[in-house]
Amino acid sequence: MKKLLFVITAVLMSIGKLVAQKAWATPDPINPNDSITIWVDIKKCDRQQLAGTTDPLYMWTWTPNEHAVGHPLNNGTWQASNDALQMRSAGNDLYFYRMVPTQFYEVTAAELYNNDISLLLKKKDGTGGAAGEDKTEDLKIDLAPPVVGPQKVAPFPKLAKKDTLSIGGSDVLTILYDRNLETKDTLKDKEDFYVYAKARIGAGAADFVQIVSITKVATAPQLAMKNNGNGKFSLSMIPNKFFASVNPGGQKILSVQFQIVRGKIRNSNDTVDGTYEYFLNQNCE
Repeated sequence: MKKLLFVITAVLMSIGKLVAQKAWATPDPINPNDSITIWVDIKKCDRQQLAGTTDPLYMWTWTPNEHAVGHPLNNGTWQASNDALQMRSAGNDLYFYRMVPTQFYEVTAAELYNNDISLLLKKKDGTGGAAGEDKTEDLKIDLAPPVVGPQKVAPFPKLAKKDTLSIGGSDVLTILYDRNLETKDTLKDKEDFYVYAKARIGAGAADFVQIVSITKVATAPQLAMKNNGNGKFSLSMIPNKFFASVNPGGQKILSVQFQIVRGKIRNSNDTVDGTYEYFLNQNCE
């Protein structure tokens, strides 16, 4: 995901729930052994005690590692945060802090990816405030290791962040399947592959529209994958147009969920393992 400085351009979405992005890191994906910037948008936080403040704010962090008392990057005390952890203001209640994460936390890249980053923002003395404490709620920045090597199933363009695309619903999305990486013997010589596709139009688990059910994909020619030769298959779509016939109200498509299957499905031997959901970049609409 690409961000212009001081402007939030994306929404972090998860299956069944849409959550406004409160904290994130750039670049994305990060290089754990290089400089990154941690961002926190106070306006998106549940606790609004710090909104509009002109007081200095400080990071209080404990995962993937909380430094012991006496360490130069220890959090300090709740009444007196460590000045080394003071956040910088980008204006409009947006704050940032730069670090090399493996050096700052003194952990390996694997430990960083396994534990992610947990933090909150607070005033120098966090004990005040009408609601009891001058702080945000606990925040978490999920970190995903970079994908290495070929992928059996992948989107094009590639994901900008974890499960989020860099394109919107009016752009071309291509689903790629590499049968050469297939581990199921029942699929290694087959060619009749279809994309069972659904579009998310709401936050609920049932808020999807689909062209046909999974057992009837062969009746919908638009779901057939193109055989590109050498065991490579693809299907291209413009989500807004692709699902228009089953989305007559023109509701905004938030994501595309799909599974690759054979035209005639008898059991799991006829399906490629894995159900994928790719969220669209709503700022591209």
